[in-house]
Amino acid sequence: MADPITVTGRLARAPALEILELDEVLERVEEAGPPTWLVESLWPGDAYGVIGAEDKAGKTWAALDLAVSVASGTPWLGSFTCPTPGPALLFLGEGGERNFLRRLEAVCSSRGLAMADLIGRLRACFRVPRLRDRDHLSLLETELGQHPPRLIVLDPLYLAAAGAHGSDLYEMGEVLGAVQQLAQQAGTALVVTTHWNKTGIGNGPERFTGVGPGAWGRVLASAAVERRGQEADGSSVVQLRWEFRGSEIPDAVFRIRRRVRSEDPASLTARMFYEVEVTSEGEESAATSDVRILAVLEAAGIEGLTPREIGDALAADGRGKPLTKRTINRVLEELAGDGRVDGEKGDPSHPGRWWLA
Repeated sequence: MADPITVTGRLARAPALEILELDEVLERVEEAGPPTWLVESLWPGDAYGVIGAEDKAGKTWAALDLAVSVASGTPWLGSFTCPTPGPALLFLGEGGERNFLRRLEAVCSSRGLAMADLIGRLRACFRVPRLRDRDHLSLLETELGQHPPRLIVLDPLYLAAAGAHGSDLYEMGEVLGAVQQLAQQAGTALVVTTHWNKTGIGNGPERFTGVGPGAWGRVLASAAVERRGQEADGSSVVQLRWEFRGSEIPDAVFRIRRRVRSEDPASLTARMFYEVEVTSEGEESAATSDVRILAVLEAAGIEGLTPREIGDALAADGRGKPLTKRTINRVLEELAGDGRVDGEKGDPSHPGRWWLA
C-alpha cells in the first residue's frame, strides 16, 4: 500500500477532520448560495463523477463535447442545457495535440463556433496528473488557484491512477479522494473517464473497470454501443445508449447517434466533421437479451441452434448490439431454469444445440 497522499498548500493547511455544529453547516450552505447545474438534470455543478464506456465508444468525444458546451454555454450533445457556463480544464492522456485540435474544431463547428471563440475559456494539458504523485497534485492545486475552472476533465483514469490496484476499493478511494478534495475546494465539477471491464455482463456503471470509480462518483454515466457502421459518404456512425445514475439526480436513460467524417480519409490533417443528436431510435427495437434469443430460437424451429449460431443470428437481427458467448450461455441457462428453452450441453468438438421448450 502506498503512503498516504498529501499535498502542499490549502490541503496541507486544512484540518484533518473538521467537525461542525449544525448551525455552522447551515451557515456555510447558505453562504454558498443556491446550487447550480453543470448539465441540467444530469450533472450538478459541484459534482465529481465518472463517464465509462467500452473501448473506442467515444468517451473522449463526449468529454470534448462537454468541455465545449460548458465553455460556450451551448447544450451538451446538442440537447442538454449547460446553464452556468465557465472555463474548462482538460487533462488528455491519449491522442496528442494534433488529434485534439482536429476533434475540437469538429465539435466547435457543429455548434456554429470557431476555436477562437474558446480562447481564454479552455485550457489543456496533454498528460494526465498522476494521482499518487504529490508534485502533480500540488501543480494541479496551483493551477486551480490561478485559473479557476467550471469543469475539470481527466481522461483517462487508468493513466492517472497508474500503479494503484484497481481491485482494491480502499486504495482507489485514497487515489480518487485526493483529486476530489482539490476539485471540491475549487468549487468545480470533476469528470473522470474510465473503461468498461471485459465481463460482457450489464451496460451500466457495474461495467466500470475496477471497484473504485463506481463506488466513488456522485454521478455515474455509462455508454453502451448498440450499433455502429459506415455510411456511403464515409461517415462513421455509432448509436449509444447512455445511462445516468447519481445520489442527487433521477436515473436517466437516453440514446444518441454520433456521426464523424473526415474530409479526406487518406489525410491525417484533413478537416473532421462531427454531428450528434439525441434520438428515440432503438427504444422499441433494442430488445432485451432474452427476448432476442427467444426470437432467433423460434425462427430456427425444432432443429435449434448452437450458441455460436445464436450469436451469428443476433449480430444480424438489427435489434441491438451483438452478444458475447458468455452472455448468450448465461441467458440460455436462465431461460432453461425458467423452463422456456431446452438444450444439450455438448462439448468443444460437438457443441450443444438449444431450442424452445
